Amino acid sequence: MNDARLADLREQAVRLGYGLQTMLPVSAISAPGLASLAAPFRTLWLVCNTGDAVQRRWRAGRDIEALLADNAATGAGSCGPLDDFCRAELGALLGTRAHRVLHPHPASTAPLPLLALLAAAGWLRPGPFMNTLHARYGSWWAVRAVIALDAGADAPGEALGPSPCLDCSAPCVPACPAAAVGKPGWEAQRCLAQRVTIGSGCARRCIARESCPAGREWRYEPATIAYHYGASQQTLQRWRGGERA
Repeated sequence: MNDARLADLREQAVRLGYGLQTMLPVSAISAPGLASLAAPFRTLWLVCNTGDAVQRRWRAGRDIEALLADNAATGAGSCGPLDDFCRAELGALLGTRAHRVLHPHPASTAPLPLLALLAAAGWLRPGPFMNTLHARYGSWWAVRAVIALDAGADAPGEALGPSPCLDCSAPCVPACPAAAVGKPGWEAQRCLAQRVTIGSGCARRCIARESCPAGREWRYEPATIAYHYGASQQTLQRWRGGERA
């Protein structure tokens, strides 16, 4: 597959909702073990959704409770229902081109150092409620895949842009029921304690995040938000169960 064909596939990915992408040289990323994970490939295709077109296509009107039940029942060889969908969709675009999907990964394998990749791409800047804020997309984007392949690396391109917080009145601060959001940063323990409280309004959404004006036009639909926060709630519950054991 030549570079023109790869460029076409990348544009197809953008049309599917994977609007933030870059090709990173493996050699430029300081992360122990990454080179061996990627070998023999020399480039990493970092792919992020922008808005929730990907998630809406995946859930296609299916019941959120059923999707969360599927997520909780993920088997050892699965990455989770949504992640499996993204792996398959992007893999189908690449077709016969040699590649290896490094992320998402089954729970039984070592996680990829995503923070190092985001830093190399210029996409790492935690916002006041922990999500990285992009000047265009706000917090409504996320890494969906990291794929090792052989291709030319991109020249430095779109970074996060100026922080949306600079000229913002910070409605996220008073909106947070747990008082976990403030100028000093995100207070994880307050946030997590609020989210696991029975009847909490934060169980399947982040009220502070939804109050942020950055990238408002890219905001996920309520059902998408409910799925993502419901899935993270499942993780919190498993973690707390293990903590008590």
